Amino acid sequence: MNRRFLETSLIYGAVQWAGPFVTLVLTPILTRILDPSDYGVSDFVMTVAAGIGTIALFGLPQALTAHFNDRPGDPEWRRSITGSALALSAAIGLTLALVLMTFARPIAQWAWHDTRHAFLFQIAAGTLLFSAINSVMTRAAQAALQSRWVIAIGLTSVVATAVGNVGLIVILRLGVAGMVLVPAAAGIALTAAIAILMRPMVGRMHWGTTRLLFRSGTILLPAAAAAWILQAADRLFLVHIVSTQELGYYAIANRIAALIHVLVAPVATAWTALALAAQHDPGERARSADGARHLISLALFGALALGLFAREILAVFTRLPYLPAAPYVGFLAYVHVITAVGTVLSATAMMRKQLGVISWSVIGGAAVNMLLNYLLIPSYGLWGATIATVVGFAAQPVLLYIALRRGERVEYPMRKLLVASVVQLGLLVAGMAVAPMPAAPRIAVKLGLLASLVAAFAVLDLITPLELAQTRLFFRRQLRSGRAG
Repeated sequence: MNRRFLETSLIYGAVQWAGPFVTLVLTPILTRILDPSDYGVSDFVMTVAAGIGTIALFGLPQALTAHFNDRPGDPEWRRSITGSALALSAAIGLTLALVLMTFARPIAQWAWHDTRHAFLFQIAAGTLLFSAINSVMTRAAQAALQSRWVIAIGLTSVVATAVGNVGLIVILRLGVAGMVLVPAAAGIALTAAIAILMRPMVGRMHWGTTRLLFRSGTILLPAAAAAWILQAADRLFLVHIVSTQELGYYAIANRIAALIHVLVAPVATAWTALALAAQHDPGERARSADGARHLISLALFGALALGLFAREILAVFTRLPYLPAAPYVGFLAYVHVITAVGTVLSATAMMRKQLGVISWSVIGGAAVNMLLNYLLIPSYGLWGATIATVVGFAAQPVLLYIALRRGERVEYPMRKLLVASVVQLGLLVAGMAVAPMPAAPRIAVKLGLLASLVAAFAVLDLITPLELAQTRLFFRRQLRSGRAG
């Protein structure tokens, strides 16, 4: 396994894992203060805000990533493209924040047929400007492989989120309002840190660079909007079909499933940055295929672990009223496995500057998702939403892969990964079908199923004995150097 890939993944992972770890530690406290219905309401509000925020970003983070390394070794180009992206994101974010504040009451009326929660949308609107700036600047730090900046940004987010949860929810007991205020406060703190930290990266806005970003963002905006539909359409249908308590079960299931994102995101971020930075080196491009294989295998393993032990995780970190969320976790975790596949294929499209195929593939997935939500949720409720979400997400990389196959060869073992996914699904279903038994043998059976997936990876040659040996040696050296320090 590429040493630089491992080191970069660990650096990004150290801070990306810290935030969810803090959230996980606070979950037993928060779930004793908040009810599932609180999670349901706040999840819907933040989903709507995320949709507006997606438009506010206007595809700029992806456009910046696609063009950041167009001129290797030219720092002025990087400063120009970062400054232009920052100016655009700030202007668009402020405009759409005002739009959400203006229409907060009609949105609340549409969702719940009353306006009691309208103020929550107004609070969420305050996050849009800061989240747009933070997303663009974080992407610039990652594209520049500035590990220290990435660490500082991540730690700021972790501390602000932890302090916000404790102060607003645990101490002040602001309930659902506190849940919406936490990301707003964290966003403001993160923007302040970025303004101090990344000032040298920001150059003057140039109209030529701005037009390039605007064109690329325009091409990618439908993909970003469709990606939000994939993530949010289920809530838009569910809010009219199920109770806020059931909506809370779905929100908690998605939060537990999102732990896969915590596991995979650092690896995906490192892989994307390294792959795009090395796109002009044929040797490095070949090695990036190995990183893609490891990324998707890691996502499959993590999704199976979460699905098998979802009930145990909920029993430890929440209360009895939250346990009905457990069956959905393993299946919703596939969203993050599929996202890992999409990350790999999207990077290939960015290297080829085929930005349009990214948009069309995501739009196709969103269309499938919307259709299935319409057909399944009225009859099957949360299970209908789960199926529609997973299938809709799966449609996107399938369509993208088909489009990319028309050009150069896609250098990833997609057939082997598909076989591994089928094996993983079979093991998940088998684990969920395990008859009730004492804790020790139940856990032993589930661990055996996890070991079976690793064995399948070895049989399919997705993980080789040499790579396992190299990984063990790498961590052993890191442990020794840590002790010596």
